[in-house]
Order: sequence, then C-alpha cells, then structure tokens
Amino acid sequence: MTSSRRNGQPLPCEPCRKAKVRCDNTIPQCQNCMRRGKADNCVYPTAPVTRTWYSDNAPSPTASPRPQPRPDSALQDRPSSGGDEKLTVDFTNNSAVFSDIGDQIKRSLVIDAPTAARPDSKQIQLGARLLALLFDNFQLYERLAETSVEVWPEGCVLGYRLISGMFEALEDLHKALTEDPNTTKDLQSSLLRWSQKIFDDSSKPLAVHPAMSPEDYIRRISGRWEGIGLVFTVVGQGAMLERDWRSIRAKEGNVPRDQKTLAAQAVSGSDACLQFCDLSGAVNDSLGWLLFQHIHLLTLVSGESDPRAWRRLADLSTTVFTLSHNPPEDKRIPFFLLELRKRLVAGAYSIDKQLATFLGRPPQISWRYYDVQFPLDLSYDEILAEPKVREAAISQLDKTGWNTQGIVEQAAWMRIALLIGSTREQILELSLSRRIEDLPRKVQEVSQQSHKTWNDLPGFLRWRPGDSDSNDSSVLVPLYLNFLYNDFLLYRVLVRRSQSGSEGLISVSQNILATILELIGKEIGSRTGTYNVGWNASSFGIPAAGVLAIELLCQAESQSQLPPSTFRRSEVIQKLTVFASHLQYVVRPHDGMYEICQRARQAISNILDRILTVNPPPLPASLPADVLATNWLNGEAVVLDDGTDLFRWLDGAYSHASRRESWA
Repeated sequence: MTSSRRNGQPLPCEPCRKAKVRCDNTIPQCQNCMRRGKADNCVYPTAPVTRTWYSDNAPSPTASPRPQPRPDSALQDRPSSGGDEKLTVDFTNNSAVFSDIGDQIKRSLVIDAPTAARPDSKQIQLGARLLALLFDNFQLYERLAETSVEVWPEGCVLGYRLISGMFEALEDLHKALTEDPNTTKDLQSSLLRWSQKIFDDSSKPLAVHPAMSPEDYIRRISGRWEGIGLVFTVVGQGAMLERDWRSIRAKEGNVPRDQKTLAAQAVSGSDACLQFCDLSGAVNDSLGWLLFQHIHLLTLVSGESDPRAWRRLADLSTTVFTLSHNPPEDKRIPFFLLELRKRLVAGAYSIDKQLATFLGRPPQISWRYYDVQFPLDLSYDEILAEPKVREAAISQLDKTGWNTQGIVEQAAWMRIALLIGSTREQILELSLSRRIEDLPRKVQEVSQQSHKTWNDLPGFLRWRPGDSDSNDSSVLVPLYLNFLYNDFLLYRVLVRRSQSGSEGLISVSQNILATILELIGKEIGSRTGTYNVGWNASSFGIPAAGVLAIELLCQAESQSQLPPSTFRRSEVIQKLTVFASHLQYVVRPHDGMYEICQRARQAISNILDRILTVNPPPLPASLPADVLATNWLNGEAVVLDDGTDLFRWLDGAYSHASRRESWA
C-alpha cells in the first residue's frame, strides 16, 4: 500500500519526488515515469509499521514502566502534582521517523493525566506585566470602577462594596510587596514571583463554606486571575462611561489621550486573564462574573456586532449552566454567593437575548434547559448583611419576591430582565424557525403574554409616558421601552414573514420614538447624562425611526397601504428631524455603537431630504414588499426590485445636500 501525508494526500513516487514534479499516483506506474522512460524506477514508498494508541499488538500505555530520563533528555520528566498518574508512550521503536532529528529526541513522551496545565515562562511574564499595568495608576482605576457601578449599575453583577473590597485586597498585597526591603531592589523579579503565585492559587479549587463572609471570599478571588481580570473589566467599563475625560487627563499624567484606548487595554488584560483561567479548567462563580463583565466591556468598546462577544457568550453559557445545575452544593454555599449566582444567571440570560436579537441568531441560553431562578429583590447591602438584618429584609418582600417599599434596586432590573428575556426567546423562535404554522395566532399569544407580564409588575415599576420625573426615570423608561420593543419585534416578524401587521408596526414605532425623545429631554433637563440614553437611542430608537422613515418613503412613492389617520406625517417628520440631530451627540464618538448611529442618521437625513424636495428624481425601481421589516441595527441592506441598494443610491443622490444643509 502507498503511504500518505498528514493531510491525507498520497506520497509521490521516488522519481517524481526527486524531480519535484506533481505525481498522478497511477498504479503500477505513474504517467510521468511512463513518458520519461523510467517505468522500472517508479516505486511508491510503503507505509512504515507504526504503533498507535489503539494497536492490538501494542502494550497498554499504563502497563509499561516509565523509562528513566537521562540528564541530557530533551523532554524532562516533570513531577506530578497531587500524585496524579502519568501516561507514558514509548516512541523508541520509531527510529526511522526521528532519524533526521537527532538522538536527543528519541526519548519517551510523557503526557500528564488531565490536571491543571502549568504556565510557561511567557505566560508568567505576561502576568507580571498585567500586574505592573494594574498598579501603574491604581487610584485612577479605583475611581473609574466607582464610575462604572454608579453610572451603569445594571451592567455590573457586583455592587460597589465588593468591587471596593477587591481594590483594597489588591492594594494590601501590592503594599506588602513594595515595602519588603528584599523586593524593592528587584521589583521585576518580585512581580514574576507574584505572577507565579497567582497561577498556583488559580489552579486550586476555590473552597467555600456557609459561614464564609463576603470580605473573605473577595480577598480570596483577588489573588486569582479571575479577580485580576474582573478588576480590568470594571475599570474598562468606567473608562468608557466617564463623562469628563478631559479633567482626568488634566489631573493624571500617565493617562491615555482618549478613554477608548484605556478601555481597549482593559479588554486585552481581561482577555489574557481568561486565557490564564483556561489553564486550570475550573468553573466557579468568579469566572462567571469575569465572563459577564468581559462581554459587557466588549459591547461598550466595539458594539454588539463584535464577534468576540458572541464567542465569549458561549463560554459564559457553559459556565452558568454548570453553576445552575449544582443543587447538592447549595447547602455549603453562603447566602450572598447564592443570590449573586442568581443575578449572574439572570444577567447572562438577558445579555444572551440582547445579542441574539441584535445579530438575528438563535440564543445560546434557553429557559427550558437552564435552572433560571429569580433573585430576591434585595439591595447589595442586604445581601451582604448579617443573618438577622438579612432575614428582616427578606420578611419585607411580598410572596413573589418583590420589595414592598417601592425602591428600584439592581435586583429589580435583573428580575424584569428574566421576564423580558423569556418573551424575547419566544420571539426569536418565531423569527428564526424555518416553518411556523398559524403565525398570526402565535404572534398574538406572545404579545398577550408580554402585556400580561407588564401588567403584573408592581405599580412602582410601570412607567407611563407623561409620568412626573423621578430619580428612577433613567431605569424605568428603559424597562417600558423593552416591553414596547417586544411588540415591535413581533410586528416585524409578521411583516417579514406574512406581509401583514404593518399598521401595528407603524403604531408601536411611533410610541417608541416619542418615548426616546422624552427620555432624551429628561436627560438634557437633568444635565446628568447617563449611558442609558445613548444605548436606548441606538438599540430602540434607530429601529423605530428606520421604520417611520421607510414609511415616509413608501408614501412618497405611493406604495403605502396605511390609511392617512394611522400615520401623522408632519408629526413624524418633525420627530425624525429632532431624533436625527440628537444622534450626533447622545452616542459619543468612542462608543461602540457610534458608527451604526451615524450611518442611520445619514440614511434618515437622506430620506427626509428626498421627501421634502419638490419633484425629486424617481427611484430606480419599486421598494420590496417587506421593506418595513428592515433591520437597521445589523446593517441589513434594502434592495430594490432591480437589485439597487437603496441606502447607497440615496447617499449618492443626497449626500451633497446633507453636507450643505441637512434636515438633521
């Protein structure tokens, strides 16, 4: 038989190999040798007899004694941690394979049994550089972490007390390192030893017990790569959310010119920590926290279209699945950790639906396979409090777990995110399934369920347009928008898959746009500015504004099927003009969604220019029947009946007008 390469292709005959020409591998002689008169020399190499893992005549790997390595062995035998057995395979019989490499490689190959992989020198050096970077501007990073928790509390699974505890623990460790007279002379060597110690600690299981305090747990994970990475993610989020970076640069000397640069460094640092965590293969709550925060940071820096966020979501889904299916351990886990685990699972479930909706993909975390539990509506201080204080707070909750004081805490957002996510999961199934029978009926059922969920919420969580301003408006308005967006997505499914429901889609789009403008007005009036306003303007406002802009275009082309009473044309034009102008500043240039927002603003401006122009040039062809269902967020193109890209055509026809005097 002929031998073959590793890629499965057969080896050439000897004359073709020496001549370095392509061999057709014809048996018994190839065509090249026949033409050149070398048929007698056309010989194919035979496959050598090798011993494989599954050879019948090969002795059992574990049964053969391990050969003692010589001092000059190229592969030194490493001691086993914890007495784990080694798997030994003898390659000394395959001398022909290694003849060109040298005698030193003809040794036994020793493969460790499945245990924590050991870091190499480059990884230890990288860990030391991460530690040096972390303490390069430690006080600033602590301030940015505080900014992250204050500005975007729902984007952090941990409260400020735990984040602050991590910084205190790391500062104590660093102080002990720098104040030691034996280490001050050679700080680099000390950082390398510290990095090695963190690798050693991270390879060990993180033991917990019911009486463990939150401070003790935080101090333990602060000495592991999960904790180091978590600090990087929170710092990166704080950098992206900081409203006054100019004053920070004025006070701090060693600070990047723009905040996105620091956030990108945090992404790299937390990603390196995640790779370090892969060496141990451990699954624990702190790893889930790190993955959750890392995904949020990626979406802040690069937007929800960043493929890295979706790939890391796969890791997070595996982690929370493992954690949520561990009931025998519950009695040994302290209360605060169990509640934080519920919040982690809820947050992971929510961001999974958020990314799946944006990308138009099936979700990775399904309610039917995960043990998703609602966290109690308690504050972080109540979760971390002594048992007596904690039990008193729990007694104040109603039978479903909501607080009865009308206080909007982060837990309320997590609980509602679960309710919204379960509806969003059903919407994704209707949108992505290849075949759905009786689609209008199923859409109506999901819509009724979403409305019932909204009506069953405690009264203090149900915001309505026109309600008086309150300190909780920045949280309650996005909740209301999420429920409106459920209807928006359902109507869009109907328009796309059955060319019906356009009237409902137009109506809910008008409600969403009006709510977004009210939210922006509240933010301008308060002069506070939060991350929510920009995120809501892009995530909810752009899809709704896109539908209304397209409907204006359909009416101008006499392709609309709506009665005039349903669509208030002048009011829609006015609101689209205001919204497009807001997109210039509510989403800042360093935000991950900035480019998407500016492309949408340009498209809306071009459509407004066209419909307000007397006798505009005709479109090259008719608009498609499902044009209202266009997904503006993921860059979906609108292709006219003749294949023309509508947005490119509009950009070419009206970009000069937009530069001269845009309606937006």
